[in-house]
Amino acid sequence: MFTIPDFYQNDDLSFQEAWDIMTRYGRGDCLEGMKALNRMWTEYWARASRDDSPDQDDDWLFYNWQYEFNAYNIVYAGMSELFAPKEVA
Repeated sequence: MFTIPDFYQNDDLSFQEAWDIMTRYGRGDCLEGMKALNRMWTEYWARASRDDSPDQDDDWLFYNWQYEFNAYNIVYAGMSELFAPKEVA
């Protein structure tokens, strides 16, 4: 899951809306959308850690990709429930 600043968190998305956003990002494949967003995140932070330029603005990242990051987190949390260990009563 992504750590998103409070200002950009959107918990109002339904699971279906989040699924649709990730599917569009993955050009018809939700899992590919999640992988692609994760790659973009990893590449951004790797570049940010090397680049100490004053124009490096993390706010830009969250402003432009807030819906995708929120959608990823919602789908991730929803799918995690499928793989959680079964509770023994």
